[in-house]
Amino acid sequence: MKIVKSTILGLLSSALISTPSFANDDFVKGLMGAVIGAAIANSGNATQNNNNTSRSTPQRSSRPAVSSAQRAENKRVQENLNYFGFNTGAPDGIFGRKTTDAIYKFQACLNRPMTGKLDNFEKQFLDQSAFKAQANGSATLQIVAQSPNGYCGLLQKYLLDLTAPQPAAQPVPVVTTATNNVETQTTTSTTTITNVDNSVNVNVIASDVQAKFDRLSSELALLEQIEAHIKEKSDQAGGANKLKAISERLAILRSLIVDIEVEVDQKYGTPVRPTNGNLGITAVKASEVFPRVPYYIPGTSEEGELWIKPYVSDAGILSYDFNFTTQQSEFETIQDKIVFVTENLTSLEQGMVKINGWSDTAQEKGVRKRYEKVAACFPATQCQEKVEGNSSTEIVFLIYEDGSTAASIRRNKGRFAKGYNLSVESGLLLAAYASYMNELGSKEFFAATATDADLDDMFK
Repeated sequence: MKIVKSTILGLLSSALISTPSFANDDFVKGLMGAVIGAAIANSGNATQNNNNTSRSTPQRSSRPAVSSAQRAENKRVQENLNYFGFNTGAPDGIFGRKTTDAIYKFQACLNRPMTGKLDNFEKQFLDQSAFKAQANGSATLQIVAQSPNGYCGLLQKYLLDLTAPQPAAQPVPVVTTATNNVETQTTTSTTTITNVDNSVNVNVIASDVQAKFDRLSSELALLEQIEAHIKEKSDQAGGANKLKAISERLAILRSLIVDIEVEVDQKYGTPVRPTNGNLGITAVKASEVFPRVPYYIPGTSEEGELWIKPYVSDAGILSYDFNFTTQQSEFETIQDKIVFVTENLTSLEQGMVKINGWSDTAQEKGVRKRYEKVAACFPATQCQEKVEGNSSTEIVFLIYEDGSTAASIRRNKGRFAKGYNLSVESGLLLAAYASYMNELGSKEFFAATATDADLDDMFK
């Protein structure tokens, strides 16, 4: 009982200290009541858990191996669940029984199917809700205190805001004047409406804001598909590093999306939703959506973005245009183009993974010397000599005098060479995309060109 009293006093002190100065008496009383109730309930649970512990013999359980990237993502999920009161224990990045139970309760709160596993929507919603709730500070505490369901009520409000239909515009009242002329006598009848506000407030989100939100939502959906693709191939070389690069980009995208949601909610008082449909994505659509990879030309102020476009050539070969675009040109947006085939994508992926490993070694050893090494080159038959008539593409590792590292896609045309440099992290993201496009493009190409004999081999 002493423990219960001390727990209640401690919680009350914390609550009174953290309660915002502008909160009213009802809010304080409600929050104090919620804290006392929670303390009593937790004390009862603790007693019951101690009793259960004394009766049972602890059993050892083996935990499955989890990659560092997956563990970091799992830990963030656990922290977010804990924030909203769904107890996962100490966040360690390993999903055990406590985390599964917490997910069940989270799904039950949202009236979603209770699977014990978060789908992509639930992960994104949980992540954005945690960011939004913490960003709003004392306003969040007020909503929680006034909600009969506490933090669950807050999540339900966020979900309702996200899925509620847009308000329909109301018809504008019209003032009419009718005039009747009768031979020698003119009678004018006027319908008068007083104290009527003919204005209709319609919250229309600015087109540029909506377009940006649509773009970010599409990029997020595509990167989540690429992430799932890389996870399936996590045993391949560089799989963990590619997942890390994707996770970092996903975190940036989610943060940008939440910023827009908060801005729109404050400015327009209405939630923003994607106007484009879910991605049942083709290779061409993926190329339009994929976040462009930034590049720079060394020794100049020129910079731009790399855009990969898949197509089938006139010769019937699945090909990919690596377009180097820039906004700095007044006339031509695409500055250069390198044509890749499927085998080249594999070489690109392997080369970027190799460069990432070399970069880690250079950082560990503290190398500070101008150095470069080719990680991949194709076509192999034209890589040996840089002479007129030969053209090749090299994936090059670079170290600068200050110890920084980079990757470069270098186009050789005879003795002329031009390099497009990018960060090692962007190279990993490009490698993940190349792997995804390689599989997606190949499947589409096979589906469109498969003969009956090909299908006979498939369905033996």
